[in-house]
Amino acid sequence: MRSGTTAAPARNAFREQQWREAHERYLLCAGTVFERLGYHAATVADIVVAANGSRATFYAHFRDKADIAACLFERTLPAGAAMYHRVAEFPELNREIVRVWLDEHVLGFWSRHRVEVEAVNHAMAADPSVAARHYRWIVDAVRLAGWPGADDQVGLTRASLLVLQLERLCYHWIVRGVEHDRQQMLDILADLWFRELTLLREGRR
Repeated sequence: MRSGTTAAPARNAFREQQWREAHERYLLCAGTVFERLGYHAATVADIVVAANGSRATFYAHFRDKADIAACLFERTLPAGAAMYHRVAEFPELNREIVRVWLDEHVLGFWSRHRVEVEAVNHAMAADPSVAARHYRWIVDAVRLAGWPGADDQVGLTRASLLVLQLERLCYHWIVRGVEHDRQQMLDILADLWFRELTLLREGRR
């Protein structure tokens, strides 16, 4: 017969697995609901029904609709951090390498995560705490990217502003559908990013 002390961890592990599965189910269903209805029209009730759950379970995992939108976006952060880390791995820094990275990786990332980006931008407008979380995500992504020159406060701020500028552009362009000439925009972005990354690497303030 097994003792209670050995059985308890198994029960705790099972409950933890159940919690993780429920959390993931609500996130997946929230993404589906936001894509179908849009952030403003979607309600917590819609997400609960899609997840075949209950309001009590939803609120055990998330504070409100803005919080689940933020958590949904957080699932994209590892991919976003890896995307920005590619900059530190460039074999050399030149405008063409930067342009290819912007075209293949950055615009691709924003296209793949349109739903999450749309939801978190609406959530930021509705909830200042989500906006604060978003800014911390940006700064953390830059720190994790390991860009040369971004390891002090001035360089970190410069790099964070560069990313914020890019994200706002991609939100309006890729997510909201504001029309731009793709090749022209890539040329402008490549010029901007090549110049700023060069300044960072050279430690110029």
